[in-house]
Amino acid sequence: MLEIDRVLQLKEGFILYKLEVGGGMFWLFNIENGDSFKLNEISYYILSLFDGNRSMGEIHKCVLDNYPDIDPNIIRKDFKELMDKTRNIFKERRCE
Repeated sequence: MLEIDRVLQLKEGFILYKLEVGGGMFWLFNIENGDSFKLNEISYYILSLFDGNRSMGEIHKCVLDNYPDIDPNIIRKDFKELMDKTRNIFKERRCE
């Protein structure tokens, strides 16, 4: 289940990179250990929204709005799958 009120951001040491070649090439880099992960455009877009200002529910809505031709059930499934695979790259923003 999606925890729609959680506000997450990428941990320090993780950066997203987009190379504007052809249809675009997308990566997530761990600059602490040198790991790199090739992403597709939608995964890159989703991860780029985790800036510590938007809740997971807001991010999910942005994805639905940005990709209106994709079945919302597929987006929901893919969103959850991406979150399950990448949960160790996020930190929760703490409200003070």
